Amino acid sequence: MTLRVRTALKNGLRRAFTRNGLLLVGVYLVVNLLQGGLVYAVTTTVVPLGPPTIPGETGGVSPTPGSQLPALVSLQAALLVSFTGGLLTIPIQVIAHRTFVSEWTDQIPDEFIFHRLGWTTLNSFVGSWLVSLSFLIVAGLCVGVGFWGLFSVAVPSTTAFLLGDWLGRLLLAVFGLVLLVPSVLLGVSLIFVGQEIAVRDKNVISALASSWRLTRGHRLRLLMLAVLPMILQLVVSYGLFAVLPPLPAQFIALIETGVVNLVVLAIMARAYVQTEDDDGGPSQQTGVLSDVLLGPS
Repeated sequence: MTLRVRTALKNGLRRAFTRNGLLLVGVYLVVNLLQGGLVYAVTTTVVPLGPPTIPGETGGVSPTPGSQLPALVSLQAALLVSFTGGLLTIPIQVIAHRTFVSEWTDQIPDEFIFHRLGWTTLNSFVGSWLVSLSFLIVAGLCVGVGFWGLFSVAVPSTTAFLLGDWLGRLLLAVFGLVLLVPSVLLGVSLIFVGQEIAVRDKNVISALASSWRLTRGHRLRLLMLAVLPMILQLVVSYGLFAVLPPLPAQFIALIETGVVNLVVLAIMARAYVQTEDDDGGPSQQTGVLSDVLLGPS
């Protein structure tokens, strides 16, 4: 069966706003807000870890509690908190994968919550970072090598046109987007890693290979499914920051991002069901997990 974009969108949106979907959205929002608040607190405020240093003493002057962190320290703190915050959000994503792939809409079975949740969370956490790092490495290599090659062969007049004229900068932007195509295709090819781990109990390596196989022949349609909600989210976020002060805009954007993330999970779950059907698995059965939920792999 060919993956149908409209069907996946319609079914995913409907699943996201069932009782189970709204419950998952609510829990995810609470955790996301807690994580966002922690990131904001850690990256913007100095927390004293000892007695303040008196001016003139050896060692200098310590930052005043409540003052702004230096940019470099703020970045490190944000990375650390975001990294550990995934341990809170990924279990919810695992349960969401299992729920949205199944036919359950009014009740989340206990097995979806407790079945090897620790093992699955660990593998999903590692898998998400492997996918992200792979995307960033491929994107960085393609963009870096591409622009290095371009400016290596360009004569000075061409370089001046590309950097100094609006048309030249537009051409550079288009060139950069073209260079991102390999990394985007890689990301789309690995888009079902989370579902394979959560539903099929696979480890990271097996999930990577299975996602590559399942997405074969469907990558452009999957790219459309991933990009459409992101475009809508970007438009809404831009509008929020354009008309609201930074703090309330950030708060509302955090809520909006959480809702969109769960909606995307629901849409991708229904796309996953279609690709599993295409791969030969009876994915419409209800039940617990793996063989019962999707049929034998």
